[in-house]
Amino acid sequence: MFKLHIFALLLGTILDFIIGPLYTVWNPFDSIGRWIKFLDRALLGDEIILLEDSKQKNLGLWILFLVLLPVVAVVSFFVILGYEIAPFVGVIIEAIATYFCLEANRLFYLGREVMNSYYGDGIPAMRHALELLTGGDVEEDDEESLTARAVTYIANEAGDSVVSPLFVMFLFGPVGGFIYRTVDLMDARLGHKNKRYNEFGFYTAKFNQIIDWLPGRISGVLAVFAARYTFGDFHGKNARYIHLRDRYKAISAFAGAIGICLKDESIGDADKVAEPKDIRIATALMRNMFLLCQLFLVILLLFF
Repeated sequence: MFKLHIFALLLGTILDFIIGPLYTVWNPFDSIGRWIKFLDRALLGDEIILLEDSKQKNLGLWILFLVLLPVVAVVSFFVILGYEIAPFVGVIIEAIATYFCLEANRLFYLGREVMNSYYGDGIPAMRHALELLTGGDVEEDDEESLTARAVTYIANEAGDSVVSPLFVMFLFGPVGGFIYRTVDLMDARLGHKNKRYNEFGFYTAKFNQIIDWLPGRISGVLAVFAARYTFGDFHGKNARYIHLRDRYKAISAFAGAIGICLKDESIGDADKVAEPKDIRIATALMRNMFLLCQLFLVILLLFF
């Protein structure tokens, strides 16, 4: 059973590496996102000033329960059903679930597109490509700040959307991966982002911190290892130094590996000015981290 699980994880990573996101195909996280948005409006509404802080916190706990319960139930049902039908069916379902939880392909190619847009059509095109990558508005208006924003996003998602969910799925299967990605999706929308969610997003933010404590540190260690021992224009020793000093998941290792400041200049040292070509280094480091995860799965298959 363990070997089937590892094979399904490896197959899922290969699907993401080769195919990437299929925008014409239904993605379960799109439906989860719409469900979160609906519950946000249904539970909290618009007149939050009329709700006591304790009431907003309780409602925030309810939305966590109402989102995670159907996710766990549906994913568990299909995985168990698949393995009950036949082992290969279970492997396929688990591989597809793994594929949906990973975003390495999207980060790599959309990240490179941000860099290519600058060198092809200038800052406006770079800003537009960055908005497509991050899925939000971008206010920065010069290549240095746009580069730092892009690298920060890629470094953060290298952990949250690539290494960490894969690590969680290794331990807890597709259910664990879907829980991790769903909570991360909820935190991106509800977790103390503005005054509206100061209390409502309290439990979501705390729960995200708890489940990301170990995976986030694993992704940071892997980023340092990839910077030191894989090919690329990485400053391996500096990646290790900055990561040990700043201790902020994979972002600190990325800042050291490239030699720039990230996360609003709170992480890393400005050894050089951030340039759009640094995005290529960031995407290469993320790709190498992903390939190392695949290599680890292959080694496990050989020994088990």
